[in-house]
Amino acid sequence: MKIQKSVSSICVVALLAGCATPGPQGVADNKTSDSVARCAALGAGGALLGALIAGKGGAIKGAAAGLATCAVIEIASQQTRSADEVDRQYKAANRNQLPPHAKVDAYSTVVTPNGAVKAGVPIKVQSTIRAVSGTQEPIYDVKEMLVAYSPTGDEFKRGEKRVNDASGSGEYTNSFTLTLPQGAPQGIYKLQTQIFVNGKLVSRRDSSVQLV
Repeated sequence: MKIQKSVSSICVVALLAGCATPGPQGVADNKTSDSVARCAALGAGGALLGALIAGKGGAIKGAAAGLATCAVIEIASQQTRSADEVDRQYKAANRNQLPPHAKVDAYSTVVTPNGAVKAGVPIKVQSTIRAVSGTQEPIYDVKEMLVAYSPTGDEFKRGEKRVNDASGSGEYTNSFTLTLPQGAPQGIYKLQTQIFVNGKLVSRRDSSVQLV
């Protein structure tokens, strides 16, 4: 039994080392293939190491930790309504007054595809954010963050972006596109988005997808 564990451990080291080693220079297709192979090896190595340490649960956790390196997040945002438009709308609903402090007046997120997804299929988390400057505290910075959690509940990836280019009120759309690589552990992935205004956490939303 001891001999088997030693051999398996050597295999894990070899797999992880293979993932960390840069691939040979070549054409774009070869580079892509090398990258995919390294990610697959990293996931397998993490799963094997986890299994040796803590059984099946450890295998899932180890694979998630290893494959975090290969998960990709892309971010894009744009302003959809101007400061004047947002201020007018807020005043119309609040006795012609702005709030005393900067606030998020509306915040919603939509995840597509919704429900079950497959590895390699982009998962888009798109938010609509309406932020209003206060009379005592103008808005300087509006930032959204995505935190992704593996089926074991461990954070494995995060991305963030400032959505406003200038100070003041505004309405924005912001999207995070998360792609899980082949070999990612199956299960439910929690996706949490957080909004920060002037450096302070003001709101968050939780959603999830199931990798099958």
